[in-house]
Amino acid sequence: MSAEERRAYIRRIVDGAPALTAEDADQLRALLPLQARAAGQRTAGGERRRPGHRTAA
Repeated sequence: MSAEERRAYIRRIVDGAPALTAEDADQLRALLPLQARAAGQRTAGGERRRPGHRTAA
């Protein structure tokens, strides 16, 4: 299974899962620190932010 196929498979599972209740979402937020969640969101879409390079003027 290629990386692309694996991501599509996981996406189908996640999209098919029932929505979390407010209480479950709060518990999940408590388990995962904000920094880890933000990093997961950036990499889930395959996008990574890189700091801009500045050149001397």
